[in-house]
Amino acid sequence: MTRIVQLAAWEGAILLAGFFGVLFWKLMTGSISLDCLLYGDARDGTAPAAMLTFFSPGRAQLLMFTVVAAGYFLLQVIHDPTRFPQVPDPLIKTLGGSQVVYLAGKAQALFVGRIRDLVDRRMQ
Repeated sequence: MTRIVQLAAWEGAILLAGFFGVLFWKLMTGSISLDCLLYGDARDGTAPAAMLTFFSPGRAQLLMFTVVAAGYFLLQVIHDPTRFPQVPDPLIKTLGGSQVVYLAGKAQALFVGRIRDLVDRRMQ
């Protein structure tokens, strides 16, 4: 039975290494573009069907909090690989709050338009 478990562990490690290898290769060759990773879409105030692309602070903060949480878990696993790390409540609340801020900003941008556009419309 121990050999089957070891075989499954090695197969899983090889599969994950293959996934990361293919992802890294595609990133380096340009098949996967990260040019507009932190950009979002918003309604254009001049034309109802047009969309504008703009830098999204919500995406930037969501990426930052996600990387911090993943780094925390990685450090916990490196520190004690024999057990699954405990998730602290503040980390869950912070990551959940980050998701809420991102989704609220996305909904506002897609359904209403950017806040700057709203202010400009009211000033006219």
